[in-house]
Amino acid sequence: MLCSLWLFALGSILSGPPQPPRTVLSGHVAHAPAHDTLWVAVNEEHVKVPLDAKGDFRVELPTINAPLPLTVDCEKGRARLYVVPGDQLRMTLDYQDFDRSLTYSGRGAAANNYLAQAQWKFETDPASAVPRPADQVTRTTIPAEMRRNADVYRQRRLDHLAAYAKAHKLSAEFQREMEVVIAADWATSLLSYAAGQPQSLVPGAGLPASYFDFMAQAPVKALNQHFGRSIPDNSLAANLVVQYQKRLLPSGKLSTDPAEGPRLYALATAELGQGAILNWVMRSLLGGNLNLNRAGALAFYPSFRQHNPDSATTRYMRAELQKAPALAAGLPAPAFTLTNQAGQKVSLADLRGKVVYLDFWGTWCAPCMTEMNEHSHALKQRFEGRDVAFVYISVGDAEAKWQKALVDKQLGSKNSVHLRSPNNDVPTAYQVNGYPTYWLIDRAGLIVDRQAPRPSEGAKTVAAIEEVLAR
Repeated sequence: MLCSLWLFALGSILSGPPQPPRTVLSGHVAHAPAHDTLWVAVNEEHVKVPLDAKGDFRVELPTINAPLPLTVDCEKGRARLYVVPGDQLRMTLDYQDFDRSLTYSGRGAAANNYLAQAQWKFETDPASAVPRPADQVTRTTIPAEMRRNADVYRQRRLDHLAAYAKAHKLSAEFQREMEVVIAADWATSLLSYAAGQPQSLVPGAGLPASYFDFMAQAPVKALNQHFGRSIPDNSLAANLVVQYQKRLLPSGKLSTDPAEGPRLYALATAELGQGAILNWVMRSLLGGNLNLNRAGALAFYPSFRQHNPDSATTRYMRAELQKAPALAAGLPAPAFTLTNQAGQKVSLADLRGKVVYLDFWGTWCAPCMTEMNEHSHALKQRFEGRDVAFVYISVGDAEAKWQKALVDKQLGSKNSVHLRSPNNDVPTAYQVNGYPTYWLIDRAGLIVDRQAPRPSEGAKTVAAIEEVLAR
């Protein structure tokens, strides 16, 4: 008996620790184009999953040791997943009706059917009776109304989660994670509204100091804990970070006052606490001013160094501050070639001879959509028949969602060029740190202004374009 126990123990030692169970994703995509491919994002790894001739697929996912959010992408759209080690999940959908047809079966189906149904109900269903707060914002929307709309939308999502959990077996951990997602989206929408001031306010109404009290309920602690775990986690945090920067610095431009750095850190630390989100916000503020506003960045750097002593980021920022400014006025604008809504390749060089008003935007960005829907049409009409190209580069949108927005919002015109950036290469080349971002480029392809005025700035924007045309 002792010998048997000894041999069992020896075998356990030699075989090493127990391996996590295999996690498998399989499924069927009806009406998929021939030889199409899915991409599954697991942490920072993108797994290529080809479809066979019938539209079937199967992939054993890389080692998953704990519950993890994932994404599945194709040209038609994106699906969010949530897998637990050992899940045997089967996904079925119709390529022509991506969001509405998405369903799951097998182990792990309950959580993922919730994700699919919630995405359709609250995000993509054109006939939904649950409007998103950003879609309700108009020029007359006052802060109290925005808060009320955001609260109602959040509560409806929470009610839907509770009802679904009651009818299905959802783990308590999954429910908590979904509550974090809902709270983060809620806080981001309220920050986004504030970032759009004063365009979305009744003239003279102002933004009350108490408006930002909601930050006490923002799930920053959970976002800190999940940061770096997966692409969906990082995207959730990134949306909040982008909008919170504008909370701290509406203009995006750091001042040369040395007291500004301590003041910004005090406010951000009070609302965000210590952690990855705070560091990301401050790194983005400094990074966004390195080339555009060297004096402001230099004034802010001592505060940044104090809160990030001897870190790799601090050393990088110091090295960048010592370099000559990049992408300055008079230098060539970075070249790019992207695809338009008709599938044709368009390059910046193709537009040589025209003044280019370049707009980096996304359908997920409320201020971007406000500019597009309420101000861009008039600006384009002002320059019809003249040598001005209004170039819109969509970032972070699936192709189907982008194409749908172009049609639904009637964003096309004779003097506009709509392109989609499938990754971050072009916005990175243009050092885009927030959305929307506007550039002015002259007829020779040289940078005029990398902080061009917005369409909503009316006469100022028209004068800026006219000045470049007159050269």
